[in-house]
Order: sequence, then structure tokens, then C-alpha cells
Amino acid sequence: MPRLPAAAPAALVRIAPVVVLVGAALALLVAEFLELREVRAITAVPPGGTTTGGPHHGYALGVIALASLPMTLGVVRRGSRPAAAALVALGAAALAIFLAIDLPGAYDEGQLERTYELAEARPQVGFWVELGGAVALLAGGLLALRGRVTEAREHSTGRARERRVQRVTES
Repeated sequence: MPRLPAAAPAALVRIAPVVVLVGAALALLVAEFLELREVRAITAVPPGGTTTGGPHHGYALGVIALASLPMTLGVVRRGSRPAAAALVALGAAALAIFLAIDLPGAYDEGQLERTYELAEARPQVGFWVELGGAVALLAGGLLALRGRVTEAREHSTGRARERRVQRVTES
């Protein structure tokens, strides 16, 4: 089996958060236009029986996805800890929207339950894409924040060591 060069793991560690964060943003954006839930009455889907994600929660996840892209750029290009913290907050907000609005709505038949006796609501592909995107955004933000905090700590420790050495040589 071929071995990776020594620099490959370091490059993977640097690029992994970018791939996760951009993928999460794209998943959240695409989920807005995918079918979130479907209400079936026996074998048919009655009129108004399908719901897409965007109208269900006011396209909030699309806004979160678009806001996460410049934050990702800030983390990657500048190593910004505030941008990494913002990604964590955006991921938490996306997950909160999923849990508070879309999860209960995925199993709610709404008015169709009154009209059709055997109506049953089920989550569809948009529901799962949205969940994956929200979790990935939160995890990617935490990964980026952890990496930035570790780098800052190492930098600070190195500077403190240099100051100690300088004080010793001056004495």
C-alpha cells in the first residue's frame, strides 16, 4: 500500500474543516428546495400533501448557509477565531430550527388529517439533508474553533518562552 508523504496529514487537517463547512452550507441551501415531508392518505398524496423546507421555516436555513460561507473564508484565509465561533453559532441555530420547527412538522398531518381519515405524514429527503447539513455545520465550526484555539495557545506559549529566554540572557 502506498504511503502518504509526511506533509499529507497536515494538509488534510487544514482542508478537512473547509470541506465539511462548504458541504454543510451547500446541504442546507439545497435542503430548502427539497421535499421536507409528505402526507399520504392510504396510497395517494392529496393536494397540499407535500411541503418543501424553505416555506416551512421561512428560508432561514438558506440565510444561515449563505452567512456561513464568508465565515468559512475568514477561518481558512485569516485563521479567525471569531469567524470559527460564528460558525458554531450558525450551526447551533440551524440545528435549533431543525429540532424546534422541522422535526415536529415532519410528522404533522395538519388539516389533511381532518379531511383524510388515514392520513400519515413522513419525512422526506430534504428532512435528512437538512439534519446532515446542520450537524455538519456545527461539527465543522467546532473543529475549526478547536484548531484555532490550539494554534493560538501554541503561539502564546512560544512567545512566553522567547520572553523568558530574553530575560535570562539580559540578566
